[in-house]
Amino acid sequence: MNPTPAVRAASKRSAEDVFSGLVQQISTGQLRAGDRLPSEEQLAAQLDVAPMTLRQALAQLRELDFVETRRGRHGGSYVRADIAERLEDASRNTRITASALRELTDWRRAISGESSYLAALRATDEDRTQLERYSDEYHDKYLVPAERRLADARFHIFIAEITGNSRLVEAERGIQDTLSRILRVVPTDESNETINAADHRGLVDAIIAGNAEGARAELHDHIEVTYRWTVRQPSVTDDLGDDSGGIAPTPLDPRGPARSAP
Repeated sequence: MNPTPAVRAASKRSAEDVFSGLVQQISTGQLRAGDRLPSEEQLAAQLDVAPMTLRQALAQLRELDFVETRRGRHGGSYVRADIAERLEDASRNTRITASALRELTDWRRAISGESSYLAALRATDEDRTQLERYSDEYHDKYLVPAERRLADARFHIFIAEITGNSRLVEAERGIQDTLSRILRVVPTDESNETINAADHRGLVDAIIAGNAEGARAELHDHIEVTYRWTVRQPSVTDDLGDDSGGIAPTPLDPRGPARSAP
């Protein structure tokens, strides 16, 4: 039997593709500190790549100190126990332009907003309980910026998972991976705006109550405040590539900055 187009495409993935996919799983908290990866044979089969391709990807992860290989009875590849700090160090030179940050926020409105809407309609009792756990975990980690980002990513990805839509989950993972490269290095402060950006309570309450419109509105408010907060940070540059030193944010308005007529 000839392989399907999807299988053929998967089998042509490079070591860099596999590496990027594993980094995304680590940076969004799907693979946690101390987690043991499947054996090389199992993982290569799961990813539908040649064992040599997988070994090259794992070698890149080890070079970054994201995973470590242990020998002996409990041997294998493990996510490093200090992965949150490793990810923070790796992200310190990340930059994003103000316009790219605005585009990312708009994308979040579309993907994360619709995920929140559908999660409120589709959540089971078990989903609601787990959502509370992820929210509590996030707030418990709030004072540790690197670990907070991982917990925040897991929270938002789980909302997408509640929808049962694999495309929304995939898109949300991409969003959270990008956010991890930006927000991981944002300094902590105690301003009201920071606290508002961090708060998930209204969103959780709306999903648990089955209030779909309310959940989407809460998510939109949450990410717009996050945008206003993030755009002032040193990791954001103007569109000429210069450090902003604190770019003036656009108004809290999904229309974004004014554009000139063509």
